[in-house]
Amino acid sequence: MPKILPKIQGWGHITCDARNLKFYPLSLRLAIDDGSLSFIGPSFKVELADGKIKLLKDCSTWELLNLKPTTILDIPDRLSKEYGMSPDFLQNALNDYIIQTIGKEYLEKKFGIENPILYFASATMHYSWPKGCGIGSRNLIPVPVDNDARMNLKKLEKFLEKCVKDKQAIYAVVAIMGSTEHGACDPLDDIIKLRKKYERYGLSFVIHADAAWGGYFRSMLVKPPIGSKSGDRLEGHEESRDSFVPKLALKSYTEKHLESLKYCDSVTVDPHKSGYVPYPAGSLCYRNRHMRYHLNTWKSPVIVRPNEEESIGIYGVEGSKSAAAAVATWLSHDIIGLHQKGYGLLLGQATFSSIKLYCHWATMSTDDDNFIVTPFNMLPTENCFLPNLEKIKEEKHLIRTLIVEKSNHEIIECDPAKELIKKLGSDLMVNTFACNFKLKVKENGKEVLKLNEDINEANYLNQRLYEEFSLTSSKDTNEKKFLILTSTKFKKENYGNCLKNFKNRLGLKGDQDLYVLINVVMSPWVTEFDFLNELMKKFQSTLQDLAKLLVFRNTIEPDYHAFVIQGTDKLYFTHLPMFQMENHRQQVIFTAELPQNIKEDYKKARIKHPSRVYFLGNKNKMTLEEIVCNGNSFEGVIYKGFDSNDQPISFIEKFKVTGVKVLKKRHLATVFQDANYPRDRMPFYIYGTEQQLHIDHILLKYPSIQLSADCVELKLNQGILTQSQREKGVIVHITDYYEYTMQPFPETKKHGSSFFFQEGREFNVELYEDPVPDPNKNGPGLDDVDSDIPFARGTIRLPHKDEAGCLFIDSYSINKDPTFEKKTETHWYEEKRTKKKNIEEQETDIKNMDEQKTEINVRDEQKTKTKERKNIKETDIENADEQKTKTKERKNIKETDIENADEQKTKIEERKNVDEQKIEDKITDEQKTKIDERKNINKPKIETVERKNINESKIEKIKTGTEEEKSDIKGEKKNISEQKIEAEIREKDDVNEQTKEAGLEGRHNIDTFNITGKI
Repeated sequence: MPKILPKIQGWGHITCDARNLKFYPLSLRLAIDDGSLSFIGPSFKVELADGKIKLLKDCSTWELLNLKPTTILDIPDRLSKEYGMSPDFLQNALNDYIIQTIGKEYLEKKFGIENPILYFASATMHYSWPKGCGIGSRNLIPVPVDNDARMNLKKLEKFLEKCVKDKQAIYAVVAIMGSTEHGACDPLDDIIKLRKKYERYGLSFVIHADAAWGGYFRSMLVKPPIGSKSGDRLEGHEESRDSFVPKLALKSYTEKHLESLKYCDSVTVDPHKSGYVPYPAGSLCYRNRHMRYHLNTWKSPVIVRPNEEESIGIYGVEGSKSAAAAVATWLSHDIIGLHQKGYGLLLGQATFSSIKLYCHWATMSTDDDNFIVTPFNMLPTENCFLPNLEKIKEEKHLIRTLIVEKSNHEIIECDPAKELIKKLGSDLMVNTFACNFKLKVKENGKEVLKLNEDINEANYLNQRLYEEFSLTSSKDTNEKKFLILTSTKFKKENYGNCLKNFKNRLGLKGDQDLYVLINVVMSPWVTEFDFLNELMKKFQSTLQDLAKLLVFRNTIEPDYHAFVIQGTDKLYFTHLPMFQMENHRQQVIFTAELPQNIKEDYKKARIKHPSRVYFLGNKNKMTLEEIVCNGNSFEGVIYKGFDSNDQPISFIEKFKVTGVKVLKKRHLATVFQDANYPRDRMPFYIYGTEQQLHIDHILLKYPSIQLSADCVELKLNQGILTQSQREKGVIVHITDYYEYTMQPFPETKKHGSSFFFQEGREFNVELYEDPVPDPNKNGPGLDDVDSDIPFARGTIRLPHKDEAGCLFIDSYSINKDPTFEKKTETHWYEEKRTKKKNIEEQETDIKNMDEQKTEINVRDEQKTKTKERKNIKETDIENADEQKTKTKERKNIKETDIENADEQKTKIEERKNVDEQKIEDKITDEQKTKIDERKNINKPKIETVERKNINESKIEKIKTGTEEEKSDIKGEKKNISEQKIEAEIREKDDVNEQTKEAGLEGRHNIDTFNITGKI
């Protein structure tokens, strides 16, 4: 019986980023059978997966491949204790048999292992798993996920059942504890229970937890040790700040499975992710320290010397590595602490911020918006078999009122809000979401908003959002990006029904992959104050503008269209399609009749320029449906090409096109496209008359290329092409070239002489009936023919340059996005610069007004001096009056001197009059003019001061006022202008009255005319 071993001890190391364990018992068996360990064969027993005890030398290959990991890891210690083996002897004894020496293939062949050993991981695994697993990516089996992107336990159990049935061993099952794309935690606790269940059937394997992102969240469950430095420092600190960010506990589901990390055999944790340590700092940790000896252990005399401590360089595949990452990790752990008051507090607050941001994403769009924002993680009311739309709306309203519109304090003080917020968001802090837009459609005679169903168009919208909110070029700066998003693509092969469910919630149809956006909140402080609300308003504004562009791309409106003209006897027309514009998103081939004189002019031009491509266009704007309908007619024009600005060059103007007959009319929307390009052919439609045959490349998938040729030469060595087949069009495959190897094609102008579609080139071809004979039916599957039974075989030769025939090649316009150059409305950064400029202009205006005020003060001083001079003259007159009074007094005293006094009075009055005359004489006409000018100056001066005070008030209102106040100011400016004009008219009217008396009426009439002109 195996002896009881000491308690298991863990071990881990920092990496820059177990197969061998599974083969160790096989190597030991070889050393017993053929090597120096034969002496332990009769006695060395091991415990099998099902608990039975058996001699190792008697175990089957299946039993050896399924020993429990702990059983294998205990073997070296048991050999040392039970047989006294030294580590050096054991290493030398095994050296010739271990996988590092003889390789996996030798051991598999030696022990008859026919079925490759498998690795299982969630389908959403990180790309590094298939890249670095070392067993061949085919042997790394992706386990499907549920609608929350967690490993589907039922699917895993089916795989395990099959492995038991087929006797196929398993290296390990990987549980992802916090995926980088959506923060999902696989059900680790249930996987561990599942292993115990299948060990009874003899199946055992390693369980590895990929906790690169989620590992540090385990600290939210660990109580701080007594006396911990970080715990004491942070105690009560979070409540002492002016702002407040609460911490949020993990969901009960997440807690349960993070607690089971301690039962895993190995765990990867990346300090440079949720550990806030600079890159690169990754770590690999083993539950049993002995595992390090089995996983890529290499020893060298350069590294290991006697009497020296071991170097971790011998463990793993890296060798020497920098110690900076290890020091940074140790320091962060020591300062912050791996517990609830350290990393737990930091990540708890960040989790709260993440969930609050999730609430914004979940409630941003309403029924009246031209867009929707849909988080990947469903609301509680959505996460059921048949979601009720009304209940979903009610829950969104509740989230808005209880969380989005509330402060952090209000949320924490509200019990319903606290209960609700714990149910929202992802498992571990990652917000994944996607956006879609709405189109106006008519239903029952009413115009309503309906969600776009085209996956390509939704992907386009999300790609444009990513470009707006990421640093994608050297010209981008953080100052211009107020929000940073990352992105990924959910692939059908990995996400299966999970992706289908998400696309249904977005209103999308089709099997294409989905482009999604990711937002991760690492900072705990984004929810403080009103920052998050402002952030979301700016995002919403950008999304609204982009949604308008998408509506423009996907709305059918009358437009100009162009068609390549093929042939000269019977004319065929092939549409110039555009995948990126709904107006032109169709491949169309039709015939029609032109007036005889127009057709003759066209024929003459083709004879003169046989290789020139001519185009038919519609004279007036029309929809494609109005043009391409059997029996329709329209006014047309013929162009002889396009200029350097893509403008058509007119050849024949305005004539009637009649008798439209459709051969092929296929819509190119994503839902009608094939999933893949043809792998063994290049497909075309072939059609025409017995004398003139034409071809046009079948457009099956975006991006693509338009390849059209008229008057090709078809030579059949097997089968025939009937008149009926020519008239309706059949499929011809060029078998010399494979489309999937050439896509995507370079731009048209970059096609060199090696391009296959050249003048005079000849190809081997096979002809097939069109599997979709209805000319108006869409794909996918337009080229799904039975490749074993073509009705004809032969060759096709394209026309030479001098022959009657032309080629049209376009890989640019067909894929071009006309809306790409259209920018969203003024970016917040530009708005910021504009506001700054306006403030500077306002400050300049205030400065100018201050200068005007100074000038007014100078004029006021001059006015004061003028008044003082006038007062002096008035004082002289007053003195004369005083003398008059004194004279009267003297008259009362001396009656006898009355006559003399009267004479004196008379003289004084005369002197007064003389003085007044002198004063008046001194005030010359020039001085009067100056006084009048000063009065006129003083009047606007006072008005300027008043206007300045008013302007300062208005400027303040412009800066801080409401829109209504700004509108009132504009109205006041208009009224003031009107009042000034009316004042000028009244002033001129006064002048008119005066000029009538002076006989100057003619001059007045001229002035009145001028004023009327101003009005």
